[in-house]
Amino acid sequence: MLTQRRADILNLVVDEYIGTAAPVSSRALVDRHNLDVSTATVRNELAALEQEGYITHPYTSAGRIPSNTGYRFYVEELMAEEPIGADERRTIEHQFYQVAPGLDEWLQLAASVLAAAVGNVAVVARPQRPVPHLRQAQLVHLRPGAALLVGVLDDGSIQERIVSVPEDEGQPELLARASRLNDRLSLSDSDRIRTIAPQFEDDDDRRLTLEIADLVAEGASAAQLFIEGIRAALAQPEFSTADRMLDAVEHLEAYELRGALRPPHSPDPGARVLIGDENERSWLHDWTMVISAFGEPGGAVGSVAVLGPTRMHYGHTIPRVRYFARLMTDLLHELDG
Repeated sequence: MLTQRRADILNLVVDEYIGTAAPVSSRALVDRHNLDVSTATVRNELAALEQEGYITHPYTSAGRIPSNTGYRFYVEELMAEEPIGADERRTIEHQFYQVAPGLDEWLQLAASVLAAAVGNVAVVARPQRPVPHLRQAQLVHLRPGAALLVGVLDDGSIQERIVSVPEDEGQPELLARASRLNDRLSLSDSDRIRTIAPQFEDDDDRRLTLEIADLVAEGASAAQLFIEGIRAALAQPEFSTADRMLDAVEHLEAYELRGALRPPHSPDPGARVLIGDENERSWLHDWTMVISAFGEPGGAVGSVAVLGPTRMHYGHTIPRVRYFARLMTDLLHELDG
């Protein structure tokens, strides 16, 4: 456990580095914060913090920067949150009532407003049920022997794929086949659909039923994402080199966040903070993700997240992610009437 003085110095190092993006020296800490100890004492405490793994020492600088361990201790023990004031809340909420009521419109606006508020990437994932169920399947004739299989899930999301069908079946026959399948499969999850497949006598019905099961399963990991703030995040010093910037853009634009943003089965009033290699995806090991879920317990659940360098303004970002998750839950209630 850190001594109080070391914890205080670590707090100053993290705050300084978040604000300046420059390694922090013992002299800077003494001069800027009027510490009542000598530079030598601060230097010794920094050396101890480095030995304990809370800060690190870049080769090109005499200053220190926080390690992921240091950021974790800061978030859990030292950070002072910046609460959202009444004026800020009113300004945010007013924007939502200026657009036409609609889930996708509100999700896109939430990503945009949150990104502007925190100066990093904001991502909002459309709500999904933890275990999606099929509402209905549709077959749309494309050409002889091929049709578009459309799966409409109970959270409103849509999954599609091209499938083989008998060459002599046109749209009327495909409508009849889809109706027959829906009579047996509607409101079932992917596992249930797979158990029903062998019960069909027709080979094509059995094969298409398994295709539908795959579509429903894919719906669990294919949440629609609304992403804003990439330009602001990439303007930060961590992405000053072209290689790092291109790498970040490629991952974000490829929507490789879907798996990382999978929400829990029920809304969480708090916010999870994943720092560096606490993120499962290797490309996120230089990032911090702050994520909170919204929606109804037992119903469809979405997520609100902010991504930025590990040098994130945690005290400002975390309460705003929580706030936007609560706001989206309230707006969902309004849509449901």
